[in-house]
Amino acid sequence: MKQRLATILVFAVGIVAAFLWRTTFSTAPAASDQAPEREIEAQMTSGRGGRLAVPPISIGASGIVRREVVLMGTAFVFVVDAEPQKATRAIEATTKRLNDLEREISSWMPDSDIARLNALAGIEPVAIGADTMELLRISKQLHDETGGAFDVTIGSVWDLWPFRDSGLPLPTQEQLAEGLKLVDASKIELDDTMQTAYLPLAGMKVNLGAIGKGYAATIAVKIMSEHGIERAAISTGGDVYLLGRKTMGPWIVGIENPRDPVRYFEQFVGGDIAVATSGDTKRFIVREGKRYGHILDPKTGMPAVDCLSVTIVTSDAAVADAYATAVFVMGPERGMSWVESHEQVEALIIDAKGNPTRSSDWSTIANPAPRSSRDRAAVQEHIDAKPRLRTRSTSAWALEEMADRAIDAESGELVDIKAGPFLSGDEKVKRELAFFRMDRMEVTNKEYQRFLEANRDESHKFCHPDEPANKDHTPRYSREFRSPLFLSTPAAQVAPFNDETFRQPDHPVVGVDWWDAYAFARWAGKRLPTQLEWEKAARGTDGRIWPWGNDWSRKKSNVGGEKWEERDGHTYSAPADSFHEGASVYGCVNMAGNIAEWTQEGMLMGGSSNSNPSQVRCCASDLREPEYRSFQTGFRCATSSSDEPSLASGDSE
Repeated sequence: MKQRLATILVFAVGIVAAFLWRTTFSTAPAASDQAPEREIEAQMTSGRGGRLAVPPISIGASGIVRREVVLMGTAFVFVVDAEPQKATRAIEATTKRLNDLEREISSWMPDSDIARLNALAGIEPVAIGADTMELLRISKQLHDETGGAFDVTIGSVWDLWPFRDSGLPLPTQEQLAEGLKLVDASKIELDDTMQTAYLPLAGMKVNLGAIGKGYAATIAVKIMSEHGIERAAISTGGDVYLLGRKTMGPWIVGIENPRDPVRYFEQFVGGDIAVATSGDTKRFIVREGKRYGHILDPKTGMPAVDCLSVTIVTSDAAVADAYATAVFVMGPERGMSWVESHEQVEALIIDAKGNPTRSSDWSTIANPAPRSSRDRAAVQEHIDAKPRLRTRSTSAWALEEMADRAIDAESGELVDIKAGPFLSGDEKVKRELAFFRMDRMEVTNKEYQRFLEANRDESHKFCHPDEPANKDHTPRYSREFRSPLFLSTPAAQVAPFNDETFRQPDHPVVGVDWWDAYAFARWAGKRLPTQLEWEKAARGTDGRIWPWGNDWSRKKSNVGGEKWEERDGHTYSAPADSFHEGASVYGCVNMAGNIAEWTQEGMLMGGSSNSNPSQVRCCASDLREPEYRSFQTGFRCATSSSDEPSLASGDSE
């Protein structure tokens, strides 16, 4: 039997990882305390000497401190079990360090080391920072160790695929063959003396997407430890590091079922370990019924197809991140054989048919999460590498119950959705739904303001029974999210971001959380739609990809595509009654793009103003905690009642 991770696994407990969902609506793990949270306002010093506002620290009843920040295109979540001020200082220091890391290694930032390295490929060496040098060194080692299954020079081929814009064509075999000539991480030239890197072939591109966030988790753990933190959970959009064990019990992590995103495949407890999961659950495209995942085989340039997900457990987050991608590319048999030949690495592989395979010593490090109510009461924190897929922490009590009042005539027009079957999900599963009605458009600022004014004296009359005490239903969406560097440029004036940006009466109300949407719906004599109702209202019965059909058109959806020449005049959300050419067969508008919308289950549907086409397809969904809000989240209502007159609606496909 292989040597195990005895030096790392305190109390010999193990872990599993949540499945990677790296796309569209990025979030991060939650530390869920049952009592209302309080906030500590905090600021951090920006790299340019200014003051950069960061999200507030939230503290649950058990003393767990939590903050979520957006870095590297996804949500990073820090959950720290320490004295609040100490935890706050550690989180601020970690966030500042990771901001610096992002500026150095992100290929999206034109002045980053990686952007300059790619731009000067085949021309000259590029001076790079210490983190870039370390990442490239590790990447070359892992390329050799995995026999080329992990290769950061896949960038030239990855860019041929329309993962960022699914309206573009698939690459041809000729294009792939040319691109593959530029894929070989062993050719990256590093000069430690001059601190430079060089890509010897013109057109060669480094893409650190399969290791960068894991490396960020490793850095975060180091900074936390330097600040005296002994117990923390750090999630970096698919990679998790669990430091120590909580005062009140172990951390719990879960492996998502890759084809049933609202369920876990397994849940386990553990600490002092890194976990990473790779898969194609969210980032993919579909052409003529065939699914193309975003994880490419460096040997063929084609998506790897033999696995649904791969979870790796080891001691280093960056290595776990890369290993998960490599084993996914290798496939179940070769991948598991490779894992078994490596000490201190365990894996759970789910093959293309949904069958799981566990490495020989998986059971020695993966202890099942407690199931009894007594055990669960002692283990309240749930850490998720992919938090969108959490089971709901909010009670479903009275979700379908409408208030004892008539439908408010000014709360939005309703369309009829006839009873019967429809094709659901990317797999187009046939499902039956009873008759219901759906708002034709999103709830507007004007309608929501009526709700606030009508309930000024009894502000909680229509609230969910589990809503936090003293909650304010006023929308919150004016927190600046852009960097100080961007704000210093003329481009910032083109896209203003303040309260007035989102207050236009005919625009959808945004910055509302699930509690807000639930209360409005009951006040209006309606309810929130279920996930399946929302999907049917958007796609009709034939399983189409977008509300208008299967051919993508930027002119039919507000998806923030200004950089792709969308030029629709709406940098953020558009008026609720707009983009009529993109209406569903039932007449519902803006069900792809514009803003993401809440459902009963706490799902966000329909994408957002800055999503790409694959992320706003009719069945795209994202499970969020009920407190989540942003300038991209709103809602529309539904009802099961047929008493009130509604708009005429088509039923032909």
